[in-house]
Amino acid sequence: MSSIKKIYLALRNAVASPWVLAIITAVVVSAFAVWYGAAWSLIIALPFIYDYYIGHRMAALHHKLYERYAWWRVLYAVWCAIFFALVVGVIIHMLLFRWEISFLLTFCVVFAYALWNELKRQTKVYIWIYGWVNAILWAVVLATLIQSYWFQMFVIPTGSMESTLLAGDYIVVNKVSYGPRVPMTPLSFPFVHNTLPMNDQKASFSTKWQRDYRRLASMDEVKRGDVVVFNFPEGDTVVMEMPAVSYYQLLRDKSYGATVAERRANLAENFHVVARPLDKKENYIKRCVAVAGDTMRIVDGEVYCNDEKESVIPDKQYYYYNEITGKPLKMGVDASVGGYAELPVRDSELAAYSDTTRYRLVKIGDGVRSGLIPHTRRGASAEWTLDNFGPVWIPAAGESVELNAENVAMYGRCIEVYEGHDLEERDGRWFVDGEEASVYTFEQDYYFMMGDNRHGSLDSRFWGFVPADHIVGKASYIWFSVDPYEGGIRWERMFREIK
Repeated sequence: MSSIKKIYLALRNAVASPWVLAIITAVVVSAFAVWYGAAWSLIIALPFIYDYYIGHRMAALHHKLYERYAWWRVLYAVWCAIFFALVVGVIIHMLLFRWEISFLLTFCVVFAYALWNELKRQTKVYIWIYGWVNAILWAVVLATLIQSYWFQMFVIPTGSMESTLLAGDYIVVNKVSYGPRVPMTPLSFPFVHNTLPMNDQKASFSTKWQRDYRRLASMDEVKRGDVVVFNFPEGDTVVMEMPAVSYYQLLRDKSYGATVAERRANLAENFHVVARPLDKKENYIKRCVAVAGDTMRIVDGEVYCNDEKESVIPDKQYYYYNEITGKPLKMGVDASVGGYAELPVRDSELAAYSDTTRYRLVKIGDGVRSGLIPHTRRGASAEWTLDNFGPVWIPAAGESVELNAENVAMYGRCIEVYEGHDLEERDGRWFVDGEEASVYTFEQDYYFMMGDNRHGSLDSRFWGFVPADHIVGKASYIWFSVDPYEGGIRWERMFREIK
């Protein structure tokens, strides 16, 4: 036997050793328990790990009880049948019934079949299926832990981050960077976000058990320039027939009624309106352009924080028109049609239009004025546009603002919705939770997010600040990409770091 083969066999035997497996498992579990803040759980976990790999006392006790007592056999049979019915029942229900009838009926039928096999006789088919059930169950548990606390895959649905990210890009989001959130709505169907597979009208979660917001220790903090995935702040209420449109934007649309109360009633009567908890709001991805405590403004489409221009983003893009001809620009040629250019121009391509006798490029964002925050426009903010916006101060935990009509228009949603306080005005005086107050002190940090497709992105300019508790993770790299319009794999975009 060769020395290389001997080394290979020695390493294989060492890795397969119960002691090695027990030590590796104990180290991983201990590290996670300490990170989670539940070191006390090791009192139970470590003895269990030792017994599972080394002692086998629990297994021996189980076999002894199983052979001696009929009630234990029945209890164990029920336990096994429940897991069998949960896994197999879900698969059958998805394939045959598309969630259109109660899952309880499918579960009961599969449970009865599994229980009969456990109590009477275990057929070869049942044993084969049960082997797959165990594999699926453990795979789901492991994948759920990885997805909740380490990293998660997302696909880019729109062009708001072009050309940095394109629709059809599959990205990896690192949750450890900013610290993963402990699941706030744990009763949820695995591997889906807020609706069930093959039925986007049915919620995939239950709110009967919810936990308070909590974030584990992080490796970093959100910085200006980071590409961040977060829960859409205005996504707490959704019109299912128009999921891409903010419910609060619809409430401002006078075509649904003369008053906000009428619009709310009309939407509830004519559409399917649902409420979602914080961690089940839609996931959005944008670039952080300002962090808590910054004063941000946009001048001619360029972002300035604390009077400092943002770092260069090569793939940032805008829509332009040629001021000489008065026509929109379309990727290097003057378009012959009016309105917005079909394709924007990247910053890195501007050198192609340096001939000012032919091109005098002007950004067209000043044509967008409606819908921007604050939605109650008054004073200087009434003149804000998509390309000339602000200045805006970004709320920071522990910092205060004076309560007046202008500040409430800008920060009122932060106070009432994201921080859960009652805010009202009485005869020119402001009251927070029934007590008169002249200033308000924020309880968490906020961020201002914008898409790199600066004229084709619905972002913080329209719906406001992103609270710290809405942050999901940092977009790390593109691992796969498919063109959703023409088909085919974009090989050149695979395994690219997101900058």
